[in-house]
Order: sequence, then structure tokens, then C-alpha cells
Amino acid sequence: MSNVNGARWVAVCTALLCGTIVQAGSYPELIAEAKSRLIATQDCAFNRDIEITLKKGQAVQLHCPANEHQITDFILYYYEAPIAGKTEGIMRADAFFSNGNTSGGGSRVSLDGALRQAAYTRCLVITRWHVEGDAIHVEFRASDDLKYNQDIYRQWMSQGRRISTMYQSRELMPAVPIPEAERIAGFARLWSEVKYNFAFFDHVPEIDWDGILLAYIPKVQAAKTDVEYYRVLRQCIALLKDGHTSVWGPSDEPFSEPPIQVQAVRNEAVVVQVCPAESIKSEELRKELEAAGIQRGDIVTHIDRRPVQQVLSETIYPYTAASTPQARDLQAYPKLLCGPDATAAVLDVVRLDGSKINVTLTRSNCRFSRPPNEFQCKALEGGMVYVNLPDFGSDQAVQEFDRAFEQIQIAKGLILDVRHNGGGSTQHGSAILSRLIDKSVPGSHWKSRKHVAAFKAWGRQEQWEEGDHDTITPHETKHYAGPVAVLTGPETASAAEDFVVAFHACGRGKVIGQRTSGSTGQPLMVQLPGGGGARICTKRNTYPDGKEFVGIGVIPDVEVEPTREDIAGQRDPVLSTALKWLSESKTN
Repeated sequence: MSNVNGARWVAVCTALLCGTIVQAGSYPELIAEAKSRLIATQDCAFNRDIEITLKKGQAVQLHCPANEHQITDFILYYYEAPIAGKTEGIMRADAFFSNGNTSGGGSRVSLDGALRQAAYTRCLVITRWHVEGDAIHVEFRASDDLKYNQDIYRQWMSQGRRISTMYQSRELMPAVPIPEAERIAGFARLWSEVKYNFAFFDHVPEIDWDGILLAYIPKVQAAKTDVEYYRVLRQCIALLKDGHTSVWGPSDEPFSEPPIQVQAVRNEAVVVQVCPAESIKSEELRKELEAAGIQRGDIVTHIDRRPVQQVLSETIYPYTAASTPQARDLQAYPKLLCGPDATAAVLDVVRLDGSKINVTLTRSNCRFSRPPNEFQCKALEGGMVYVNLPDFGSDQAVQEFDRAFEQIQIAKGLILDVRHNGGGSTQHGSAILSRLIDKSVPGSHWKSRKHVAAFKAWGRQEQWEEGDHDTITPHETKHYAGPVAVLTGPETASAAEDFVVAFHACGRGKVIGQRTSGSTGQPLMVQLPGGGGARICTKRNTYPDGKEFVGIGVIPDVEVEPTREDIAGQRDPVLSTALKWLSESKTN
């Protein structure tokens, strides 16, 4: 059985519980498939219901009039997909924007409908359906009426409809009361599943889980709405400090941010993105950004007169589920500047030259330009070949690797980049490794808690079930024999870490970069009242010889961490270090 995990697993598991279907690595293909299945096009006015009937394999395109959201079209697509070993009907509703962006997703038609925000706009995509034979009858509405959107959410939730929800902005999703008995029962179920199944209590010896039950029941009782309830649950589960143990659900966490983004660079909040001025529609906000003069590599030291570390420790870290500091900061630092839309962020900034400035930037829904994280194979200097492996959520990376294998096979050195690979299924990473080895490689070791009630009654110590993941054997026909460098970073998580561990353990090449996320395992899914859920890590993986990496991260053979000067100059010291090592290996 494949070991499906990874940061992407959060999205997949959230999807399976709330009805959204996320197929990692296949979104562009699904969109292309939907466009190829169009049977009709028609106009679509905002805030009006449209009724459409589709058969499996059919899609319809809805053209939108000019609007402030820059939405040009919607495509509705009804198809089938394999889920958990069986085929299910899926209803997709995707929004297309004038700048080329796409927002949307699919939901199981065994549900009643879906509420999905179109990216960060005020537009809510509302779909209701019922299936008759091989046809689905859909009621569709694109609504930017805030009162209507909030009312429909309250109405559907109060009716107990089985729906999928996906919101980027809190204002479209009002708080909904959850009865006290349901809140307590949900928390008790979550607490119990953690008590008997969580695999890493030894990583948090300071936690008295029995004491947590007593401490948090009053908080659960006081949390009358879904938003308050899930804030309490997030805080509770974050105490376990595990990246594969987390809660999702209703939240009032703001998403608007000023036209800059920061990340953790050597424990400082360094500006890594500045929104292109031409993409800012408001002349006032554009001039505000230009006057501030913020640049990549600048450090934000204070936000609204509070030190960055104070903001992190008081308002972000307590709700962040992560196994390591690097994984925690990867999630936490991008949230530092977020706040309610149209509010001012007062920032103290240290420039690259050491000078200090104070600037005020207005929070809005900015669109940052980012290079796509997709499979890439390209030739580099000295006969080297660089391959980006974006995820292991499907076998797409393996298929692309095989298609590029003719170019890879003649490379004097190979670089595999998994710095932005959040995982997926371990088997896909193993398939890549099988093309790099000439002898079998042992899989990682695992163990999971085992409950035998009579043993507990007899006072025996807790039992563990142990085993090894499948041995990775060389591919029958494809084999690359040259030197290999694998690039890692804090985003390298779960199944991607399993790949790095196996690569590292067999000594096939060098791991270069930063420590990985330090989180892998098999999550147990728990459904909770109010439309959210949780996952609990039930399995602990180690190196084949038992060496731990969960809670630590895979430590590279050559550790390289970018500096703020690298960020400013848009240099990649990790890639440069890998090229240097491969060049030296080639000459030896």
C-alpha cells in the first residue's frame, strides 16, 4: 500500500472531508480536459441563478460581463474520478480571470452543493445540484452581494446541508453557532483519538494530555461560534508540535496584506516579494508603494510598533502546527503582515545599506508574480541537467522524468530540486530513485502504536507495530549512473522527505541546501462539528537504521542558507553550490 502523505495531504484530506476534490499535480490537465469537453457557451450575469443540465464528460462555459473582479468566464464540468478505490462523480466550477489566473475546484456529487470564493474577490460561486441517472441538474449563481453570500452560508449550515466550502476571505463566511453539546463531543472525540493514536508524545514530554482535557473543556464551552471553536482546537492541537497533526475549519484569520511579502531568512522577516506596481489598480496605493521604496532583502523589524518576534509569539505561533522551527516559520512569517482589508500596516524597516526607515502600506488583495512550481528539465553549464520535482501527489513527475530521460541520461551531473515539494505519495519518489540506483535500497522503517485492551488491563507496557517500507529496486531499463545532487529546504516535506531519506541513506549523492520540514507519517482523519476536521499522525518514520528525522528535518550533507543579499540579488546559492560540487565530482 502506498504511503500517501505530505503537505499536500492537508489539502487532499480537507477536500475529502468537506467534499472538495484536489488532485495534486493535475489541475492544469483537468482545466484543459474541461475545455475540451465544452458542449455550450452562454452569458452569465452576476447575482442571477442559471440552471444547467450536464451528462458525465460534459462542460459548459459561462461568459461574464465586464466586472470589478476581472472574472471573464466560469466553466462547469461534470466528470468521474477514482477516489479511495472507487469511482465517483465530480462537479467542478472554475473561475477564469483576465490576468490568466484560475480559481476553483471540484466536489463529490454525493454532496448537495458547494460554496467557493473566487480567489480573493467578493464573488462567491454557489452551486447546487441533484443527479438523475447519468445527468446532473445544476443551479449556478455567481454572487458578489455580501449580504446574500452570508445569508446563504448561514442558511445552508443551519439546514445541515452536505456541502463543500472553500473561502479565501473571512468576510464572506459569517460565524455560525454550534450547540455546546456538539462542541464538547467533537473536542472529546479529537482528544481521544490523539490520546490513543498520536505517534510522537515523546517529542512533547512537557504536555500532560490528560491535563489538557481538563484545561480545554471550559474553553470549548466558552467558544459559542464555529470560528471561536476552531480557534480553540487549533491552539490545542498546535501544542503537539507536529506537522502532520493539525485542524482546519472556519476561521477569522485575515488574508489581506500590503504589497510586499516576507519570509524567514536567518530568523529575520526579510522582504522576498514586492508587488509589481503595474498590477496595482489604485493610483493612490501605487504611489504609496513607490514612495516607500521597499526592496527585496529589506528586513521588517516592527509591525504596528510591535517587534516581529512578539507578533509571532503572541498571535501566530500558538496556532501553528509544525514539527520543527523551520517548518513553523515557513507557515508563520508570511502571516505577519496580514490584516483586515484596507487597514494600514506601519512598518519599521532596515535597508540593505543599514539605514532605517518607517513606512505605512495599505493592506489589499495584491497579486504577486511567482514562477510556477512545475516539472522542469533543463541543461545547465558544464553538461549538467537540472530537474525540478514539484510534488509526488500523482505519478506526473515520474512520467515527465521518463519523457526527459534521454536528456538526463547523458548529463555529466544531475540536480534534483525538491525544495518546493510538499509530498504526496512515497511510491512516486521511490520510482524516481529507482532510476538512479544499481542495487536495491531499503525503505524507511516505521512503527505505530498498537492497542490490545487486555494487555492494558494486565498492566503491560504499550505495544508498537513495526515494519519497513518496500525495498526500492533498480528500474529494469532506465538507469542514470552519473553524480546526483538533491536540493532541499523547509518546504521539502512528507513523501518528499521519504525520498530524501532513502536517497541519503543509500549514499547515492549529496543532499545540499537547508533542513527539510521534519514531518512525515500517516494521518488519521477526524471529522468535527461545524464543517471542519483534523488529522492526527499515527505513524513514525525513521531512516532504515532507525535514525530519527521527524522533529529535526533531514540534515543536508552541505548546508546552504540564502542571505538577504542573495534575496536582493535574486541569487540561488543552493543551486550554485550543487553545480560546484558536481563539477568537482566530474573531475575526480
